[in-house]
Formats: sequence, structure tokens, C-alpha cells
Amino acid sequence: MNSIKLIRNRWFLLTFSLFYLGIIWTSFQWVYHKELLLQNIYKGNNLPDTRQVMTLYSTMIKSVPKSNEFNSFYRLAKILARAEKRKEAIKVLNRMIKIAPEDGEVRLWLAIELYNQKRYKEAEKHFAMLLRQKKGNSIL
Repeated sequence: MNSIKLIRNRWFLLTFSLFYLGIIWTSFQWVYHKELLLQNIYKGNNLPDTRQVMTLYSTMIKSVPKSNEFNSFYRLAKILARAEKRKEAIKVLNRMIKIAPEDGEVRLWLAIELYNQKRYKEAEKHFAMLLRQKKGNSIL
């Protein structure tokens, strides 16, 4: 067969297209595996698999957090809290505070987690920062 007949052959085009889309889909799954797994565990209603959660935690905590990964760290902290891994959740929340120190919701969540872990001095610092932020934003 010459190349023009091969290109005009519908079966060849269909097979080639499916093969090409399969390669793209597989590469997407491979590149974004961590984010997809994190999203699936986050959306699940049942208790997450501790082994998977700790694997995600160990890979994410080693990386340097970037501002575009804030949502991934937020999901990881929620999953860790749901899996009763409070100390690890506190480490993730501390990383999130480094990314966005002005985020009051994360700071409040960190302060409450520290308070529940009986780490009162650390919790007090975050509560004080929240009160200063609130005082600075209030209109009197």
C-alpha cells in the first residue's frame, strides 16, 4: 500500500487515533497521579486508606510548597484529619501558613488543632495573630 491509501483507510485512522489518545491518556495519568489520587481520597465518604494517605503525605511533605499547590495541601490536611493523623495534619497546616500567612481560615484551623493536641503556647501565637488581623480589619 502506498502512504496515501493508508492515510485514507478508515480502519488505519481509527486504530492510529485510539493508539494516540491512549498514549496521551496514559501520560496524563502518570504525570498527575498524585493529584488524582489525592482528589479521589478527598471526595470519598468512607475512611481513607492509611497507607495511601501516608504515602501521599511523605511525598508532599518532602517537596517545597509552591503557591499553586495550596489546594493540594489543603486536601491533604483534610484527609489527614479525617484519618486521625493529627500531628501530620499540623505539619501540613504549618506548611500552608508559610505559603499563605494571611489566610485566616487555615490559621484558625491550625490553632484549633494545636489546642486540641495540648500545645497551648503554639496555639496562643496563632490565636493572637488572628485577633490582630481581625482588629486591623474591623471598622469602628
